[in-house]
Order: sequence, then C-alpha cells, then structure tokens
Amino acid sequence: MSINDQYKYAGKTLTPNMAQELIQELIAGQTVPKREIVRIIDETHCERGGLQAGARGSDPVTRALSAMKESGLANNPIRGFWFILPYIKNLNGFLEWVSQFDAEEDEENQDDEVKYLFRGVSSADYKIDASAYRRLKKGRNSDERQDGDFERFLQINRDMIRDARFRGHGHKGGRRLEDLEILAEFQHYGAATCLIDFTYNALVALWFACKKSSKDASKDGKVVAVQPSDATLAEFAPGISVITLKSLEKEIDDFFLDNIGNVREKLYQWQPRHQNNRITSQQSIFLFGVLEIEPEQKCFIEEKSKQKIRESLKRIYGITEDMLFPDFDGFARQLSQNVPYTLFTSSQHKERGDRLYQRGEYAAAILDYDMAIERDPDKAESYHKRGLARSNLEQHEATISDFDMAIDKNPDYVTAYYNRGVMKRRLERYEAAISDFDMAIGNNPNYLEAYEQRGISNYFLEQYEEAINDFNVAIRLNRNNAETYYMRGAAKSELRHHQEAYNDANDAIRLNPDYADAYYLRGMVNYRLIQLQDAVLDFDTTIRLDSSNMHAFYYRAEVKLRLRRLSEAKDDLQKALPLAVENENDEFIAKIESLLYEINSRTVGEAKDE
Repeated sequence: MSINDQYKYAGKTLTPNMAQELIQELIAGQTVPKREIVRIIDETHCERGGLQAGARGSDPVTRALSAMKESGLANNPIRGFWFILPYIKNLNGFLEWVSQFDAEEDEENQDDEVKYLFRGVSSADYKIDASAYRRLKKGRNSDERQDGDFERFLQINRDMIRDARFRGHGHKGGRRLEDLEILAEFQHYGAATCLIDFTYNALVALWFACKKSSKDASKDGKVVAVQPSDATLAEFAPGISVITLKSLEKEIDDFFLDNIGNVREKLYQWQPRHQNNRITSQQSIFLFGVLEIEPEQKCFIEEKSKQKIRESLKRIYGITEDMLFPDFDGFARQLSQNVPYTLFTSSQHKERGDRLYQRGEYAAAILDYDMAIERDPDKAESYHKRGLARSNLEQHEATISDFDMAIDKNPDYVTAYYNRGVMKRRLERYEAAISDFDMAIGNNPNYLEAYEQRGISNYFLEQYEEAINDFNVAIRLNRNNAETYYMRGAAKSELRHHQEAYNDANDAIRLNPDYADAYYLRGMVNYRLIQLQDAVLDFDTTIRLDSSNMHAFYYRAEVKLRLRRLSEAKDDLQKALPLAVENENDEFIAKIESLLYEINSRTVGEAKDE
C-alpha cells in the first residue's frame, strides 16, 4: 500500500477524532446507514494511507458518532441510520446549504414572502435562547430548566422596563416608548432581554457564526434557520404571531400571560418601526415569547475556516464589522479593552484613504495614504492614489512626485502616466505631457482620454496637424464627445480649413446645444468666411450662454462695425473692456481701445458729413 503524503493521518491507526473529521468531510448533510458510514470511513482512511483500526469492540467510527450526537453534530433519527449535520468549510459550502430554503419557497410559489429567519452564534454549543434567560441561569450548576424559571424570566424584563421609565429613559424623539421598544433599546446596548436577534440575511448570520468563541466553549460556529410555520415551533403556537403597530401597544405581560394570568409560551416576531442603523444594516428581526428555540435546520462552521470565510464575505459581499455596526456604539465596541490592538495594514490604510477620497476629504485621505506607504513602500497604487488626492488640493509638484514614484514602482502603470500627463498639461509643460500620453497610448492603444489630452497639448504647442490626428482617433473611439469635435474644429480653424471647422462646430452644438465655446468657434468661422449676419447670431448665442466671454463681445463689435452698426459695436466694446481689465489682459485691452478709437473717429466723421 502506498502512503499519501498529502494525508495528515497517513501511517496512523484510525481514532475517533480522525473518524469524526472524515465523517464531516464525506457525509455531512446526509442520512446514511451506520454500517455504510463505517465502511466509507474505514476504506477512505486506508486508501489515503492510514492504518486500519484494531479490535471492533473499540470501533472509532461508533465512538465518533456517539460523541457527535452528544455535541449536536449528528443525530440518530431512525434506528440504524445517522444524520450528519452540514459542516461548512467555505463560503460556497454555506451557499449550497442555504439554497435549500430558496428551493422550498419556489415549490410553494411564495417567493415574495420571507419564510426563513437566520441566527449565527460563534459556538456550536450555544443554545438559541433569550439573553435574559442566560442571565437567569448564571451561577447555578445546571443548564436545565427549573420550576419558576419563566416567571423569573418575565420579572427580569418587567424590572428593566420599570427602571427605564423611573430613570427617564421611557421617551425617545419626543415620543413615549412602548414596553417592547424599551427592551429593544436595552438590547441595542448589550443588556440581557427577552428578545432573540435573528436576521433575514443568511450571510449576516454566517458572519456572526464566524466570530471567535469564548475559551470555554466549542470553537465551531453554528447557523440556524427557523420558519414561522415550521413544525418545530408548533409546541409554542400554530405558527408565529407577527407584532403589528396596534399589538405593539400592549404591556409586556400581555404577550406572556393569558387572560387569567397563566404563563403561555407563544412565539412572536417583531421588527421595530423606528429602526436604528444597526437593525437596518443587519436586516434584523426579533423573536420572543419563549426561553429557548430548538430549530432542526442548522449547520456548523469549521473553526479553522472562520477567518477565511469572513474574508470571502468582505471581498464578495462587503459584509464587515463596520457595515454591520455603523453607529458610534458599535464603533466604540471595536476599540474596547477586550479587542487586541493591531496596527492597520497597508491595505487597510489605503482602503480608508479611498473612502475618504470618495467623500472629498482629500487632506485626511493623504494621511492614510502616507501610512499605507509607510507600511508598504513598494505598492505603486498607494503613491498614485495620494497623487490624485494632492491634485485635488492643487499641490501640483507633490502630485507629480507621487506619480513619479508610482511609475518607478510599476513602469507599466498606464493610468499613472496618463494622470501625470494631465497634471503637466495643466502646468503648461506640454512637451513633457505629450511624452506621458505617448507612454499611456503605447501600453493601451485604445486609451481614449490619452488621445484627447495629447491632442489638447499638441494644440497649445501649435502642432495643429498632430492635434487633428489625435482628435480623429478620439472621435473614432467615441463619437459622442462634443468637446473633441470642438477642439478638432479649433485646430482646423487655425489651419484655415474653415468649412471643416464649421462642420465640427456644428457637430459639437448638435451633441451639446448649450456649448457656448462651440457657438463662438462657429461665429469666428462665419466671420472669416464673411458670413456676417450668421456670425452675429452665433456671437449672440455665445454671449447669452456665457456673458463673461470678452472675445465674443469684441468680435461681435468688429462684425457690427463692418455692418456699419457703430453704436451697437461701441456698446459691445464697452462691455468687453471691463472683462479684459478683470482678466489683466493688457494686449486685449489695447486691442479694444484701438477699435473704440476707430469707432469714435468714424462717428465724428459721419457727423461732420451730415
């Protein structure tokens, strides 16, 4: 027999602990005859390189099954048959277990009705009971129910409600709280009440089942599912009673005692009408009215897989402690003395920096990116993200320095080349910007934005043919960007390709009817083509959309002068002049004053002729 080096029990005689691991691996979720379980486990252990057990009287499989029954991991529903409860080792295994509930709903055509509620606990040993009942059992030797427990359990909740009202905690938001609402407030802050937390969301229950358990409890977690009409709850009532707004107004005794004061164990379901953030995030709902619930539907979560499952829940579904406990109390509990302090990792600092960046808190984001870089100085993305935050604070040189570092750490970082190019273009370092856009396009030939930005840089370097080539590619990649048509039209206008420039201006206006610069460009083309009336109309629209465009006022004045509308031309120049002064454009001020002089001279000359 060959020994399997991958099997950790190769070369070892089968023991009950080994047998339990194999049972949970091979038979979880199934009902199987005992003799078949013995055969499967013995054969698998030997096939993998293990040694067969000795005397049958000490059969390890039988002992394993007995231990599993005692701990709730298996049961013996029919003589000779064993049901092995599902044993979950990864997220996919849990989703497969949960899928059975969806299947049952589909069969009954009640997809819109929430039929199953879930609860996750960190230890398979934990019972699904009310925390006030656990408080009642503290300090006594037995976990078994005793005479008078329910009356004492009810008294605990009565006392909390009375004390809350006595201390002035019976109102919230200017409204008197009902008894159940007071208990919900207590539950929110960790007090032991009659309420048992459940959730509509099985994945939320799984997250709680993956918590670390206390030292004296079983380490495997547990998720249970209950159904309001499930037969296991029939002993409490024919189904489950849903608390309405009207029934909420009852005092606590009315839920637990009948008309003559006798205790009745009836199960209720309640979701507070004024939900706090935690209830909303956890999709919580309360069950109450009984001391314990013993649902038949449950699965166990392998202890050593808990952390891996939580990581999967975070990565795939975004389920984290921050998400489930979004209030200040939840945040504070994460920082309690019982929680070991660990430094944030580089990734955690970056993630928090990203959230701050999305909220527009750039200075705070930079502090987290600083820490991310300190924890891991070789991660290019942290430098790039810090550069983006700094660019929003107009820290131009520091921004470029961060992009430099990102590219140094990752020479193929296409986005970093692009963003560095954008910053250099803003600083009018057009040639350096073009080099960065070249690198971005070289790594990604379909990088639309890089062609657009390189085209703009070429335009300002008066390299109009190169600019037009870039805009041609950009338009081929995206025919719906008005600005690209406008910029290509502006480049063509500089090369005196007036008709083509006119067509591009038209396309820009078609895509964006309120594009003031496009009307201005078309007005200039009409002016150069001596289509003066059309030029005036385009400048009229430009000024209506952007009354601060001093060039539109000036060139409308030139056109009106050529149309011999002298007073209107003078009025346009008088509006253009303060705009030029505000922009501190001395060259344009001189140009306006020169045209004003010409108009004034013509006005005087015409007056003499008359």
